[in-house]
Amino acid sequence: METLDSFMERLSSPSPAPGGGAASALVAITAASLVSMVASLTKGKKTYAPYRDEMENIEKRSVSAKEELRELMGKDEEAFNLIVKAWGMDKSTEEGARLRKKEIDKASRTAIIVPWKIARASYTLMEMAEIMTRHGLKSAITDSACAGIFAESAIKGVLYNVAINLKSIDDLEYREMEEIKMKLFLQNTSEILKKINTTTNRIINPEGMKQ
Repeated sequence: METLDSFMERLSSPSPAPGGGAASALVAITAASLVSMVASLTKGKKTYAPYRDEMENIEKRSVSAKEELRELMGKDEEAFNLIVKAWGMDKSTEEGARLRKKEIDKASRTAIIVPWKIARASYTLMEMAEIMTRHGLKSAITDSACAGIFAESAIKGVLYNVAINLKSIDDLEYREMEEIKMKLFLQNTSEILKKINTTTNRIINPEGMKQ
């Protein structure tokens, strides 16, 4: 398993991969770790006994999400490398150009699928973070809020990757459907973040909420 230092060194190198997709997945992993931490802290407190089962479930799910995202970091890099390989194909003949275009389209679709998986895993973490702001340890509510913010950032990052890879696909119907999906997905993401912010601000700044 690659170390964080090694990944960061590769991320800062002139190589285009890993890039924003893998980095976004890493941000989501950070969110998962925070969710897991708060759930672990909460389940051991007597005051939060009614939420113990919920905390244990969230803790397990956050660990699973972290494992999935770790795998997707590598898959995102692999997907980008497929695009690079396709772009490098010979296009000096009509047949070569046709095959090259076909491979670029195929690679671009793969490079869209992986970010969507990262986005969905991150969305699940946002849902968990929202629950944590309501039922989790109140003294750790800002950690829960940070988890939600980080997960949202990961979603926005990987959906930029979806958007840019759509430009390499000629199928207009496919592109329109993906754009609609992104719009709706981001709307839902925004709604969850609003709930997280409202709950968090009510706890840390109750007087400000009255104004």
